[in-house]
Amino acid sequence: MPFASTLSTMIASPLPILNDDPRSLGALLEFAPGAMIWTLIAFVLGLFVMWKFVYGPITTALEDRDRKVEDAISAAEVARREAEAQMARAKAELEKAQADARRMVEEATARAERQAAELARSADERAKAELQKARDTIAAEKRQALQEIRQAAVELTMSATGRLLQQKIDGQENKRLVEGFLAGAAKQ
Repeated sequence: MPFASTLSTMIASPLPILNDDPRSLGALLEFAPGAMIWTLIAFVLGLFVMWKFVYGPITTALEDRDRKVEDAISAAEVARREAEAQMARAKAELEKAQADARRMVEEATARAERQAAELARSADERAKAELQKARDTIAAEKRQALQEIRQAAVELTMSATGRLLQQKIDGQENKRLVEGFLAGAAKQ
């Protein structure tokens, strides 16, 4: 039983390498079918224990982490889409506000132009009215001045005629004659 002797040697001396026996190092390299079977059984049991208590929890933790990462990526993608939509809405509102502002400026400009035109027209009408009033006043004063000149001419003519004739001419009849004469002279 070479296995039993090797096993007893290994048990007796846990560090066969430190022994001075040259055979102890070669014993590790010898083929022993019984040791191979026990090694395989230990390996399978160790693999089962490792799978059950080490690899399983690690795999579960990695899967959970992957799921959390995928959820975070999905949430980030949803948040990105929402941010893009909100940015598009904000951009549309900004463009609408700019269009409203342009429209309001155009309306205010048009209103100001209309008011300026109305004020100019009103000022022009007032100026025309004042001009017409001044013309009417001038015409009235001209008529009055002409009336006064005629009156003075009538009186002067009557006075001159009275001196020529050496008598006083004061009658209404003579006054009408002189006025008619002056009116006829003014038309010619």
